[in-house]
Amino acid sequence: MRPDSTFVIPVLIATLGAAACARSGAHAAGGKLPLATAALAPAAAPRDERLWIDMKNVDLHIDAHQYIRIRRLRGEAVPRTPNGPAVLDDPSSFDVRVTSGTVALSGDALGTLLNDFVFAYKGAPLKRLRVRTSGSEIVQTGIMHKGVDLPFEITATLSLEADGRIRLHPTKTRILGVNGAKLLSALGLHLDKLLDLRGARGASVKGNDFFLEPTKILPPPGISGRLASIRVEGDAVVEDFTTSADDSVFDSYARPDSAAANYIFFRGSRLRFGKLLMTDTDLQIVDADERDPFDLYLKEYNRQLTAGTSRTMQNLGLRVIMPDYRAVAAPAANATRLMSADSSTACLFPRSATAIIARPTISVVVTAFGKSRRRSGSTGAISM
Repeated sequence: MRPDSTFVIPVLIATLGAAACARSGAHAAGGKLPLATAALAPAAAPRDERLWIDMKNVDLHIDAHQYIRIRRLRGEAVPRTPNGPAVLDDPSSFDVRVTSGTVALSGDALGTLLNDFVFAYKGAPLKRLRVRTSGSEIVQTGIMHKGVDLPFEITATLSLEADGRIRLHPTKTRILGVNGAKLLSALGLHLDKLLDLRGARGASVKGNDFFLEPTKILPPPGISGRLASIRVEGDAVVEDFTTSADDSVFDSYARPDSAAANYIFFRGSRLRFGKLLMTDTDLQIVDADERDPFDLYLKEYNRQLTAGTSRTMQNLGLRVIMPDYRAVAAPAANATRLMSADSSTACLFPRSATAIIARPTISVVVTAFGKSRRRSGSTGAISM
């Protein structure tokens, strides 16, 4: 398996319906994050005009609940604005050109991509899609709308096309509980005559096979690269990227702290986050709890950042220790529920409710500081 591709997400859709009709460092006192500048760094590494990114054991969120599991992914963060920096607060400000890596998506994550990105348009013929694995194949269920709603289930194999698209070839199709393949054959029909996918994002159908364009089916940041293989592994679809010549930069210039088990690392030109602009970037964000992958949601990363700690290195690089997204999201969700319940009584923010809400938030920060001190020895609260 060979071709150029990005993330591969199975899309399978069977249809029938109306078939007969279709027959035709420690911070300074203020606690501010330091600005890393190559001009001030002792024995600074040679400047690089490109920004490199290295991620290891990261659950990179595609929404508040689902994520892409990045076992290891290295590449170049390419700003979408000419001469502009990549912006950590805005995932749509850059794309990742992969130089090597292995990533995995669970069935639930694939279902989210299909429902919320690929077929998230008015009049889409497929909805309520769910994905699971079965041996070396994937199974997709959902509703196809062709005049009426028709439940379907399709089992398919995955393969890579020479042009970089992902091919999903049905091996078993059931529509309304009957053998869909035989029914379509008896009617002299193929799925491409029944499904209008012109509004779909990166999905098409030819004959009975479905095709995905991996560069178009993911939310920002976009990811591109050459896939070496795709396979079903347990309950996930796994993709291996080929290693390009540029990947050698991670053996020298863009080398992260190897003592960290779960992290995201930036090295090279400019990176903006919050009100800060880092030049000659050297930023490593490390998981505060390495017992499981680093749970990171770039769209909400500032909540994780402000609950974490940081340390300035001797070369003015920055190391940030950050709690998982789920650790900071849970207290906020509890606080929202408490405020909502209390607003139905007398006042909007009663003193008792405020006290209850504050405790979870404080406990998260204290926990993060505790782990940070044990690991780095010198920390400071991050203030944006």
